[in-house]
Amino acid sequence: MSRSALLVYNPKAGRAALGEEGLELIVERLRELEIDAEVQHSSNGQKRRLNLAEKDLLIVCGGDGTIHDTLQDAIEAAVPMAIVPIGTANVLARELLIPRDPLAALQVLRTGRTRKLHLGKADGRYFHLMAGVGLDGYLLRQVGPSLKRFLGVGAFWITGFLRFWSYSMPVFQVKIGEELHTATFAVISNSRLYGGHLRVTPQANVFDDTLDVCLFSARNHFRYLKYLWGSLRGKHLSYPDVVYRKTRELEVTGGPNVVVQLDGELAGTLPRHFEMASETLDVYVPAPNG
Repeated sequence: MSRSALLVYNPKAGRAALGEEGLELIVERLRELEIDAEVQHSSNGQKRRLNLAEKDLLIVCGGDGTIHDTLQDAIEAAVPMAIVPIGTANVLARELLIPRDPLAALQVLRTGRTRKLHLGKADGRYFHLMAGVGLDGYLLRQVGPSLKRFLGVGAFWITGFLRFWSYSMPVFQVKIGEELHTATFAVISNSRLYGGHLRVTPQANVFDDTLDVCLFSARNHFRYLKYLWGSLRGKHLSYPDVVYRKTRELEVTGGPNVVVQLDGELAGTLPRHFEMASETLDVYVPAPNG
């Protein structure tokens, strides 16, 4: 029996556009898998609602930003999601071991299985990977979309190097249970991977129902270079000015100059309440022996 799917395609995702011919090839391959797909074009930050009525499946052809934009509607409709990763970093696809090649990713629909992906929430807005408070949100504001498409993850690093030194490192407060911490950068994560290769929260797992929180408290820019080096080597959790906790909820308060990002998308400023969502999302993953 054939299945009905909504295919959300972001033509601006990633450095190399898939193109209409590539999109048609994906739709044809889905037909071979007995999946009838309606295509809806999208872009990161979209406000358009997804028409998932009478759909058996949501297929997201894009990057982590496109996945983020579809979360609310996917959870409300309670339909499973399949991922065709064509974005810049494709962090969730890497966490789930989904092939980067679009046609190979579609094969997961035939040979794979679904698992329940746990999600975070920031004042009611879902995120599947991480929230960042402070430095990374500030840098995201500086990265233009054309530069991101042209240089990919490199755009973030180039901009980071150029703009990092002018960031004032405003301090904010983080309340986890009875503990109160001050920080200048916080990563509140559902994922081991951060931005591609860094493992800021190495103990996180997208299938666990806890958030991993890593707090950095220095205001010295050179100390942040030490944080970066430590994160690359897996040593930063041993630093005395780094706090790592697992929790189901936390409060972050501070000035309106402290920027928040969710899954690499700008999401306003403080204050924010973060929590583990009670809802989960069924997502297709490769079979264990695949």
